[in-house]
This record gives sequence, C-alpha cells and structure tokens, in this order.
Amino acid sequence: MLIEELKSKLPKREQSINSFFASCSERKSYINAESSDIALHLEKAKHDLSRAIKEFEDGCFDWTVIKAYYSIHYAGNALLIKRQGVFSKSHVCLIIALKRLNLISDDFYGELREIHSKFSDFTAFEITYSLRRIGQYDVVKWKSIGREDADALISFAKKFIQFVESEVV
Repeated sequence: MLIEELKSKLPKREQSINSFFASCSERKSYINAESSDIALHLEKAKHDLSRAIKEFEDGCFDWTVIKAYYSIHYAGNALLIKRQGVFSKSHVCLIIALKRLNLISDDFYGELREIHSKFSDFTAFEITYSLRRIGQYDVVKWKSIGREDADALISFAKKFIQFVESEVV
C-alpha cells in the first residue's frame, strides 16, 4: 500500500501552524467569497466524489485518488467560506486554515486518525494530497496506487463531505 510510504511534511506544533497560516495570509492565499459559493463548492465536492467512486469501480485507482482529493478540497473550502468568508486555491494553505481556525473538531480528528493509525492530526489531508500528486504527475509511481489506497481516500472523502455538509447546511 503506497499510503504507508508517505510521510507528513505539514507542521504539527501550534507555533509552526500559526507561522504557516500567517505566511499564507501574507501571500494572499485566502480570497474573499460570497456565502452563495458554499453551495457551489459543496456541489462540486459531491460531483468529484461521485466521479471518484466511478473511477474506483472501473479499477482506475490513480484517477480515483485525484478526484477524491479534489472532492475533499472543495468540501474544505465550503467549510472555510461558511466560517470565515474566504476560500483558498492553495491546497496546503486550506489545510493549515482548517487546522489553525479550529474548523474541524477533535472528534473528527479522531476519525482521521482511524484512517491510518500511523498518521495524526490533519495528515489524512496530506496523504490524499501526496497520492493525488503521484497519480497526476509521477509517470512511474502512479501504477503503485492500489485498490486499498483508493478505497481509503474514498472513505475519507465521504466522511469529510458528510462532516462539512452537517456544518454548512
């Protein structure tokens, strides 16, 4: 399983998270959004998840993780728009904002840790990000993305979208 090879590079300590968040803010990674954009982001998240499931059923695991990843990204932005009135095109800055602004509960973090006990905090997002990059850009490693990797990301995406939907609707 490729997931086991991935290591987290996102900050864990609060001070580092705060510094990273400040850097994202300085680079203007957070863009003002209208509340009507929440529904659009959530709709896109659900669409991408449905396409990820279809790719999974077809045995196309690289595109499964790519589409599952984007479903998580759009759902995360729906939550960020709801709570802060902004979204982030930067995938890493979105993750940092969700963590820094406490938009995901400790209970939800517990669920994330269940995905793979080796990882903690918001690392499930980073695993998804890393697998998406491999599937999308690595012409050698994309073949090593397997059914278990794809299934884990679809499961995570489903949980995350359900969580976001309960928070924004």
